[in-house]
Amino acid sequence: MSWVAECAMSQAKYALEAYNMKTTKSRSSSRIITFLSILLAVVLLATGCAPKVTGTVDVPYGANMEIQVENGATGYKGLVPAFVLDGTSPYIMDLSATFTVTDVIDTRIVWADTTALVSLAGQSSQRHLSVILYLCQPLSEKADKFSDGTIAYGGTGYPEIIEGQTYTISGVLQPQWQSVPLIYVPTAYEFKKTAGDESFFYAPSDQFEQEPSSMAAKQVVEEYFKYWNGKNITEMEKRMTPNKKGIDWSFDAIEYVKLISISERQPREAGTKVFVVVFDLKYKKGKSSSLNEGRTTWEYLLKRDNETSSWLIYDWGGGGYA
Repeated sequence: MSWVAECAMSQAKYALEAYNMKTTKSRSSSRIITFLSILLAVVLLATGCAPKVTGTVDVPYGANMEIQVENGATGYKGLVPAFVLDGTSPYIMDLSATFTVTDVIDTRIVWADTTALVSLAGQSSQRHLSVILYLCQPLSEKADKFSDGTIAYGGTGYPEIIEGQTYTISGVLQPQWQSVPLIYVPTAYEFKKTAGDESFFYAPSDQFEQEPSSMAAKQVVEEYFKYWNGKNITEMEKRMTPNKKGIDWSFDAIEYVKLISISERQPREAGTKVFVVVFDLKYKKGKSSSLNEGRTTWEYLLKRDNETSSWLIYDWGGGGYA
């Protein structure tokens, strides 16, 4: 018990003894006793119920994928994306979803289940899909153990990772995966604690059944970036609402705009779509407009008039619209 709790208990005990001895029957004494009793209950509740870190546990070391390939520990030799092996090659994230962590195997491997019901391509039945997450940025080899038995895993940039809790994770799906989908998570930034009760699954449509409207909206964003890089303002504006037309995009100053990744998020308003987009902007002679040079993460918001009309981009930015 903490010093504060002991002090509160001592004061309460003293007051109660004084009351029982009937040394005073004043109303002020009764109020003091009531106050101290409440104080004692609050202190004990605050100090005695919350789980506390009682120590640490060792997390098994997980070999990186390069070593696994060399040792024949993976069946994907020759198919592992280059960035997983060298840490520098470019990549495009093609999967984003909410997952419940079910097991932390070692510093590299985490098992999880989708929170959303998922159908494999060509199948009609839906289920919570189990996946393997390979962490390109490993977890710490020590995890905190709490007084209630909970173990919290972590590492630089990661949230507390606790089995049974839900996270929003983005990554790259292993090409030609077998039996259980293998997802490469490039950095700790792509592993986030889920906010609220959002639940979604976005992945390559040739392998998983996708909601048709999401596929159509995603295509609009992809085409928008294609024409931005091609400096084709006419085609860009076909994919935007009228109030967003007429913007000066400083095409002459731009060398290229490359789409890195796009992942869907749960919108707040019905009839809209939200995508988190990562893109790389390069100027010919350094920054030449209000847009920063380099890799940028923005959210793109789309809407449509009805179920048969086209999705249009009506807003964008980095302020957390979703």
